[in-house]
Amino acid sequence: MRKFALLLVFFGLMVSAQKTRVIYEYRFRPDSTKADSLKTEWMYLDIGKNGSKYYSKSSFESDSVVAASIRKQMLLGSKSISVQRNSQGGEVTDEVEKTYPDYRIYLISTLGNDSYKVLEDRKPLWKISAEKKKISDFEVQKATAEFAGRKWTAWFTTEVPIQDGPYKFSGLPGLIVQISDETGSHKMELKGIKKMTEIPAEEIEMKGKEIPFTKKKPLDVTRKQYVKQLQQYENDPVQGMRAILSRPDSKVKININGKEISDPKEVLRAMEENAREEMRQNNNKIELVP
Repeated sequence: MRKFALLLVFFGLMVSAQKTRVIYEYRFRPDSTKADSLKTEWMYLDIGKNGSKYYSKSSFESDSVVAASIRKQMLLGSKSISVQRNSQGGEVTDEVEKTYPDYRIYLISTLGNDSYKVLEDRKPLWKISAEKKKISDFEVQKATAEFAGRKWTAWFTTEVPIQDGPYKFSGLPGLIVQISDETGSHKMELKGIKKMTEIPAEEIEMKGKEIPFTKKKPLDVTRKQYVKQLQQYENDPVQGMRAILSRPDSKVKININGKEISDPKEVLRAMEENAREEMRQNNNKIELVP
């Protein structure tokens, strides 16, 4: 309790800070067929003057390591670029951005080797209850809504003057402290708040190279267009990689269980098997209706 109280004291000094970071613990069950598949990921909700960004701490750190490695190889003039991604890089790769004051919501999602910025055209229609309780040091109030095929219960506090929350959730008269779906498959709970100095993201100059497994500038699409791309990816998860490997000057080498594979056909087969296994194990997504 004492540690959490200190975090609240810091919040009182955030008026002049460039960015506020709200830390959530996200507990989720990716495989609905396995009761023991519960996982935990630490998520950041970074709030600035013009909007917020929600993303995985582990995925961000993994991407930063990859970016630093690529940047170093590019500066050294390497003809071939080696990309090594940590297998512990984070389960959650999607990000959510919101703009203020209109609260437009965007999902940043990667499918294969392509990235999309999806404008959300749905918003939770909250029903605020008179029920109140205390979570940690916060006085919170209950609200319920249906969104993307799930029924959600949120607990928000007016003690923090931020009308935002984790993932795509916002629109309540305060900060969401806890939110979970009725099945208990997905739960996000606030664990800390601190001020941050905002550092502009440094983009990598690819010099015309298309490097697999790296983040690209996302394409702006509607939700309908994204759903179509998602269906195409699920039908053929290596479509983008197949196009890259078909180029005469393209070479990709992957390492699976200590074995290096460079033959294009074997690379595609291994990547497709891996992608389909991930889809089988990730059958309980946060959005049942994307």
